[in-house]
Amino acid sequence: MKKKKKKRKPLQGLSKEERLEKAKVWIEQFEGDNIIKAYSKITGFNLKNAMNELRRLGAPLDSEEIARVKQTIQNRKLHNQRKREKKKREREEQELLAYLDSDETFAYIAGYTSGGAPYGVTHEQMQELEEWNENNPADE
Repeated sequence: MKKKKKKRKPLQGLSKEERLEKAKVWIEQFEGDNIIKAYSKITGFNLKNAMNELRRLGAPLDSEEIARVKQTIQNRKLHNQRKREKKKREREEQELLAYLDSDETFAYIAGYTSGGAPYGVTHEQMQELEEWNENNPADE
């Protein structure tokens, strides 16, 4: 299947000088509600960079729109941080599960014989060890 070419955004891929010249004209003709978001889309910039460039160009930005964009940026940062933390927890859980291999017979599988049979500590042996540890606390 042939790959589709991505459609280039109107102000994307231009030199800085060309982009700034065309952006001035675009700003004058813009009639939408959210100029920062729109500029971000046509340039391929993130919201912060789009807002900064519009400020340098002297675009009319109201304080509400700036606050909304800053809040959006903050929300995205928090979302991405939570996503990274979740992936890290999941990765740690997977590593732990791989380390603590068990089945219906064994509480802990230490390894496998050359024939593929598991060996390790059975659930009964683990229960005996736990009971012994409860009755014989380590001297500190």
